[in-house]
Amino acid sequence: MARFKQDIVQIDSGSTASEGSNTDGMLLSAIVFPSAMTGTTITIQWASSPGGWKDVKETDGTAVSYTVSTDDVVRVDPSGWAFASTGFLRVVSGSTEAAARKITLLYRES
Repeated sequence: MARFKQDIVQIDSGSTASEGSNTDGMLLSAIVFPSAMTGTTITIQWASSPGGWKDVKETDGTAVSYTVSTDDVVRVDPSGWAFASTGFLRVVSGSTEAAARKITLLYRES
């Protein structure tokens, strides 16, 4: 049976980036947004350890981004996240958040 994990990361008020979420060898499969967000899109950053964050890009060089859907779950294709099954991910809002926002990252075993 596949293992699942949920991790809640917070973007502090007046900030755009969350703290890092340890993937624990699993693949990102969904993002659950809070009932309010200032930013309308998010991007993702990766690091092998907290710090030294790198923007996650598509093969064409564009940023991997997701449209914020408040109080909803956004499905993520886990096959595209195999590279990040080790290390840390963090969420970056497209706008400075007006209040602290808690975002849930859902992971699953590959």
